[in-house]
Amino acid sequence: MSRFQAERLLLGCTAESAVVLAGDEAAACQVLAQMSFDPQPQAALTTLCAALSELKPTPTASVARRTELHVTVDDGLTRSFVVTPPSGARGLHELRAAAAARFAMLYGEPAEHWLLAADWQASTPFIACALPQQLCKEFDRLARTNRWQLGSVCPALVRSWNEDPLAVPGDGWLIVGFGLTLTLAHTGNAQPIALRSLRLPAAPGLADLATLLEQERLRTPLPAAAHGGQRLLWTGAADWLPETASVAGLASRTVACGRHASPLRNLPEACRVAAQLALAGARQ
Repeated sequence: MSRFQAERLLLGCTAESAVVLAGDEAAACQVLAQMSFDPQPQAALTTLCAALSELKPTPTASVARRTELHVTVDDGLTRSFVVTPPSGARGLHELRAAAAARFAMLYGEPAEHWLLAADWQASTPFIACALPQQLCKEFDRLARTNRWQLGSVCPALVRSWNEDPLAVPGDGWLIVGFGLTLTLAHTGNAQPIALRSLRLPAAPGLADLATLLEQERLRTPLPAAAHGGQRLLWTGAADWLPETASVAGLASRTVACGRHASPLRNLPEACRVAAQLALAGARQ
């Protein structure tokens, strides 16, 4: 690596573990730090932040002048939702107000303790993501303590969508799976319609996934003619991602990432999902 290039470090976080990797390739990544912990009931965020404060990454031998930290967070730690901009919206202030109002309606609390980010659009629905401010401050502290630059912080959904936006079905679902967290992003006419993240009780089988999709169809009814062109794109690193060409009668394609990377095989099982999330930040 040239000293003029930034070294890229990757942090993946779940409610149970955190892993720091060096290297952009799954086959050649190096584990710099790993930590697993038992999240306390109703205090998963506090537990994760406390664990991050104790994370001590091994220094690398890089000659780069600067180091960037890119963080990928399990969707279960964030809140993502679809916002329809108000008619005649003219500026970012109005769009932020609309996202904050939507957040309050969905979750029954104000967004003051959350950091809202979005691909702000004034004329079409857009996806907004909320990350706990407490967690964002801990990422910033970790970067400053180690003299890194905080390059990006993204939920798994956003990493997956941005990996190849043109591959996201214009009509259908982008389905993201890491560990036992599953996120469904429903699209129609090349616009987001609905979002939902679930914590699965166990690894689902194909029949379970088909039932889940049937339930999603009922949540967002569409004209019968609209179902003909719907497609599914599955992505992530969960072992249960389907490999079939059709699920619930819909054309299906799976693009898995980094789930069998050899450097991760020696990690404790609790840390493997965090490492897979970290790798999701390698391609952006």
